[in-house]
Amino acid sequence: MPSQNGTDAKVNDAARDVAADLGEAARELRQKANDVRKEVVKQLNNAAETIRREARENTEDATAHKSADEVAKGLEKAAHYLNNNSVEQMEKKATTAVRKNPIPAVLIALGVGLVFGLLLGGGNKK
Repeated sequence: MPSQNGTDAKVNDAARDVAADLGEAARELRQKANDVRKEVVKQLNNAAETIRREARENTEDATAHKSADEVAKGLEKAAHYLNNNSVEQMEKKATTAVRKNPIPAVLIALGVGLVFGLLLGGGNKK
C-alpha cells in the first residue's frame, strides 16, 4: 500500500544516504588507522635502535646491554607484527580472542581503563 506524500521513499533515501556516509567514514577511519599503524612501526623501530645505541654509549655493563637488547627485541617484534598485519586482520584476531576468552578480556579492558582513568583524571582532585 503506497504511503502518503512518498514518506516511505524519503525515509529509504535518507537511510541509503546515511549508510553511504557511514561507509565512507569507515573507509576513512581504516585508512587513518593504517597510516597511524605505519608510523607506529617506524617509531617502534627507532626506539629499539635508540635503546641499543644509548646502552652501548653510556655503559660497559654486559647485563645492561643484554637488557637493552631484550627490550629492543620486544619493540621490534611489536613493529614486525604491526607491519605484517592490517588493522582489519588485527580486529579479527582481537574479536576471536575476546570470543574465546571473554572474562579475561573484560578484566584486561577494565584494568586498562582504570589505569587510563587514573592517569588522565588523577590530578583533578579538589
